[in-house]
Amino acid sequence: VESFGKLPISFEPNQGQVDPRADFIARGSGYSLYLIPDETALSMFSKSKDSTTPSVTATLRTRLAGARHSRHGTGLDQLPGKANYYIGNDSSRWRTGIPMFAKVKYESVYPGVDLVYYGNQRRLEYDFVVAPGASPSAIRMEFNQRARLDADGDLVFDTAAGSVRQHRPTVYQEVDGQRRMVAASYRILGKNRVGFQIAKYDRTKPLVIDPIIIWARYVGGT
Repeated sequence: VESFGKLPISFEPNQGQVDPRADFIARGSGYSLYLIPDETALSMFSKSKDSTTPSVTATLRTRLAGARHSRHGTGLDQLPGKANYYIGNDSSRWRTGIPMFAKVKYESVYPGVDLVYYGNQRRLEYDFVVAPGASPSAIRMEFNQRARLDADGDLVFDTAAGSVRQHRPTVYQEVDGQRRMVAASYRILGKNRVGFQIAKYDRTKPLVIDPIIIWARYVGGT
């Protein structure tokens, strides 16, 4: 279980193996993750203790409000191996030799803000990399599930397949080779919209905002 949790998420570029709206996809035990230029969709499947009872499915969608959606992602850090889909009898619809990547980067989702996805089989991380002079206040996340803040400052989503937690953001800058932490928290902007509250920082240097979504403790599958 521990070694499984450390395996990186494998992101595949969509080459016709799934809905054309998806840019990249990732799959694992109990979940499927779809990356769209301005949205992520995390579909979770709860493990039923009773084999006669169907598993429960829920999808947490995160949309970047006001983002530039014409951008397409770039796979980074290619992983060993390829993905192959031999589905049906029509070989023209098979998809083979699809590369897999440990990260996906979307450039300029907001002015001066890049977005990088990565993680492992227990969690998804996504870094907003804010360029010098750019404003992190432009970042606004909209969820299809109601978000609540707990006592630790984490976002919690209660879904049909169980609760999903997005940890309080880690925010930092690299200064002279050292990571300098910046105080930050979530800012609830409405029923389903969330932004970031960030303390003073050096605006002449890049800023990294790193939330983490945890789901694997609640869901499972075969």
